[in-house]
Amino acid sequence: MTDKYLVQGLKVLDDERLSQLDLPDHETVVEIPKYMTQFFPEVRGGGRPDI
Repeated sequence: MTDKYLVQGLKVLDDERLSQLDLPDHETVVEIPKYMTQFFPEVRGGGRPDI
């Protein structure tokens, strides 16, 4: 188990939005709906997810 999340979402292709980010060449950005953040334990008040 690692302290990382895998997130599936829509790949951001908008050059204007991407230009505002400092991304290394080996990384990309995906967009998820705001309601999905409820599944991150840090948003729910801390702790680890029950898996």
